[in-house]
Amino acid sequence: MPAFRTGAAALSPYQAGRPIEEVARDLGIDPARLIKLASNESPVGPFPEVIEAVTAAAGGVNRYPDNDWHDLAKAMSVSLGVAPDQLMFGGGSSELLIVIALSVGGAGTSAVYAWPSFIIYRMATALAGAEGIEVPLSQQTHDLEAMLSAIRPETTVCYVCNPNNPTGTHVPADAVVRFIEQVPERVLVVIDEAYHEYVTAADYRTAIPEALLRPNVVVTRTFSKVYGLAGLRVGYAVGQSQTLLDLRRAQAPFTVNALAQVAAITALKYPQQVQQRARLNSEERTRLEKELAAREVVYVPSQANFVYIKSHAYEALLAQGVIARPMGDEWIRVTIGAPEENERFLAALDEISESSSQVGED
Repeated sequence: MPAFRTGAAALSPYQAGRPIEEVARDLGIDPARLIKLASNESPVGPFPEVIEAVTAAAGGVNRYPDNDWHDLAKAMSVSLGVAPDQLMFGGGSSELLIVIALSVGGAGTSAVYAWPSFIIYRMATALAGAEGIEVPLSQQTHDLEAMLSAIRPETTVCYVCNPNNPTGTHVPADAVVRFIEQVPERVLVVIDEAYHEYVTAADYRTAIPEALLRPNVVVTRTFSKVYGLAGLRVGYAVGQSQTLLDLRRAQAPFTVNALAQVAAITALKYPQQVQQRARLNSEERTRLEKELAAREVVYVPSQANFVYIKSHAYEALLAQGVIARPMGDEWIRVTIGAPEENERFLAALDEISESSSQVGED
C-alpha cells in the first residue's frame, strides 16, 4: 500500500449533490421524473450565444488553452472596471481556494473560517497541511468578532463566505471592512463572493475595492452559478497584481480549459441576461420563503440561490423525486429552481406532511 499523507488520508472525498442519473438508477425510475435542487446550479443552461460560441470553438481543443487567459482577462477587466493583471482565473473558484491554501499554508500554520461554511475551506486547509480553526456561526451568520479573536500568531489565511454557503446569510459591507482593517496584514483575507450576483440586501457591497487597496485581500467569484457554466469550471480572483502573481506560483498550468474561456468571454457580453436571471431568482426566492413560512417550516432568510431549511425530509423528498442537499442531521439546503421546479418541491413537502399526519392519526 502507498503511504498517503496523514492530513490527506484523514479527508473524505468531496460529496457532490447527487446527479439525476445516479438517483434514477438507485430508485429504478425514469430520470425525467426527478428534479435536482442540490448543487446551487442555475436552473437554466448557458445563454444561447454561449452554446453557439463553444460549439464553434470545439474544433480547436487539440491545442492547449491560453495559460494567461489574455482575452478573458481583458473582457473581465472591462466588466469589473479593474486592470487585467488584477485578475486571476482557475478551474472554478474551488480550485483558486485550493491554490490559495497551498500558497500560504503548510505545516505549523493555521486557517480561520466560519462553520458551517463552504466545505472547500476545510479540505484545502488539510491539503495544505495547515490546521483549520473553525468558528461557529452566530444566528447562522459569520461571527466576525469571534473570527478575529481566533486568529493566532501562526495564522496565514482567513476565509469569509459572503453570502455564506450553506446558510445563505450575508455580512453587511461596513462589518466586512471593519474586519479587514483589524486583521493583521500578514494574514491573507479571502472574501468568497460566489453568490454575489444574487444578493439584494441594501447593506451588502462587494469587497473588490478592499482587494484592490490592500495586498492581503483577495475576492473570489465563479461563472458556475448565474452564468450557468458549472460544467465548464471557470472562476476568478480579484486582487493586487503582485498578490495574484505570488498565488499563481502554486497553480498548475492550463486549469481553465479553452472552451471555458470562450464561454466566459461570451457570457460577459450579456449583462442584461445576467440581471434577468438574478431578478427571477429573487422573485422565486421570495415566493418560496413565503410558502415555507405559511407552512410553518423553519428556514434561514437567504441572499443566495438556495434556502437553508430545518428538516429531516431529505429521504422523503428523494422518494418524491426531489433531490435536495442533506446538511447534517437537522438541515437540508434547497436550490432555487425554475418556477415549476419550486412548485414540485412545495408539492412534495405537502405530500410528506400529509403522509406524516395520516401516520400520526393511525
